[in-house]
Amino acid sequence: MVHMASAIAILLVVISFITVSLSADSDFHTLECQSSTGHSGQPSKLDCVVKTKYNRTILKVYWKKDVQHVLTFDGGINPENGRFQFADTNWRTSKNISLLVKDTKVSDEGNYSCTVVTTLGPKKGYARFNVKAKYSQPEITSKDITEDRVDLTCVSSGGYPSGAIHWFDRLGTNWTRSTETTKTQEEDKSFQLQSTFLSADPSHAPYTCVVFNSEWKAEGEETILGTHLNKQTPIKADTTSIVAGAVVIGSLIVGLLVALLISRRRSQRPEQERIDYDYASPDPEDARVLNPPPP
Repeated sequence: MVHMASAIAILLVVISFITVSLSADSDFHTLECQSSTGHSGQPSKLDCVVKTKYNRTILKVYWKKDVQHVLTFDGGINPENGRFQFADTNWRTSKNISLLVKDTKVSDEGNYSCTVVTTLGPKKGYARFNVKAKYSQPEITSKDITEDRVDLTCVSSGGYPSGAIHWFDRLGTNWTRSTETTKTQEEDKSFQLQSTFLSADPSHAPYTCVVFNSEWKAEGEETILGTHLNKQTPIKADTTSIVAGAVVIGSLIVGLLVALLISRRRSQRPEQERIDYDYASPDPEDARVLNPPPP
């Protein structure tokens, strides 16, 4: 029994020593990764560094976006996409296995994981990669709906995350409540914003549409002047006035001519009657017909 108890005690000591040793090795072998934010069209980097007290050799590295490999080292570098590579060309010595993303795209946004295998074993780290894209310079178009009202449409695209468009008049009044806005996500996950200001009053022009990003910072604006609104309205108004004036003047002229004609006819009747009755005919029968005796 004594020998058995001694053997058990020795075994427990050995197990404890092994556990402590493994724990110590684990403490001297870590992988530190940091999340980052990139900008569309520019290079970006996801930092991951192997921290070890000893000079351990890196055997394998696996970079994944969600569940898809983007960069692999397993005796040789195998990039799944030419835009992904190690940020440090001397990474095997520096132990800096950060991921470089060239020509960042909105679709690159996501959750990334990095697994590194050294002579001490595997370690895994995680990093979130967010992407921002600036919206294009907005463009405004107008459409006349009545003689004194127009619909204004402002469009901006290529931005990410989703933003907003606001409308302001010449006094700085915000008219966004009078608008209809649609947000369309494109194949590359960027957004197109379209805002239509319904029944805008040209007398409040100029109008300005301002594009805001997801952080409510203005990224662009466009202004349409009052001279560009309802260009045909003055022409329509002048034409109507001219036609109306011509009709009135024409009516007056016709009325005056008719009145003059009637007046002349009335003035000619007594003269004609006087001449007829005073006509002296040499024929006695004519005299009796023209000048009958009184009853």
